[in-house]
Amino acid sequence: MSLSKIFPMVLLFLSLKAGAQTAQPVFTEDNCIDGQDLNSEDIDIGNCPALPQLPSPAPLGNTGQMISLGAWELGQTAEGAIYKYGLLSVPSNKEPRVLFYEGGSSTVNSENLTCWAKGYYRLRKILQNPPADYIKLRDHGFQVRFFQFQTDLRNGSTGFKEITSYMDHLVKWVTRIELDGTCVQPTVDKFQKYLSDEVLRRGLQ
Repeated sequence: MSLSKIFPMVLLFLSLKAGAQTAQPVFTEDNCIDGQDLNSEDIDIGNCPALPQLPSPAPLGNTGQMISLGAWELGQTAEGAIYKYGLLSVPSNKEPRVLFYEGGSSTVNSENLTCWAKGYYRLRKILQNPPADYIKLRDHGFQVRFFQFQTDLRNGSTGFKEITSYMDHLVKWVTRIELDGTCVQPTVDKFQKYLSDEVLRRGLQ
């Protein structure tokens, strides 16, 4: 084979090899915190997409089922309205995002979005390998879906400070922003403590 035919082949091989070496992983809602400690006080969401307008349903382990993650909820908005939930405006690099709820709306800041996101993406990851007690509750018709609840103490004290049940069917997945801006997030251990208490309360132990 002549050199004039070999060189283009070599160049093509090197180009393909370089492309394979520089290919970047594709991050989604369900793999963007892979490898992180789900019991840590904080997680890195730098690889995660912007929050969707509404929380997307999440896969529940290997069951083939999808579980509703509800809506975005604030215990108290910056304007003082309490227990408001709904959808967020479309992500934008130019404008702050807005929480739209029945009868009104509230502009949310970057700390609200970041703290919601840390709770949301951690929950999605936990549900990929759900605790046995959660499956037990769900199989008995309890706590079959979630809501992304946030208490922002900078707005006021209205809200919940930890994972909480709403009636018999809903888990309020609570993130909390302290007065100094720190985001307190649910962890696997906190979730397990909540589940153990629920199983005991409902006589399912």
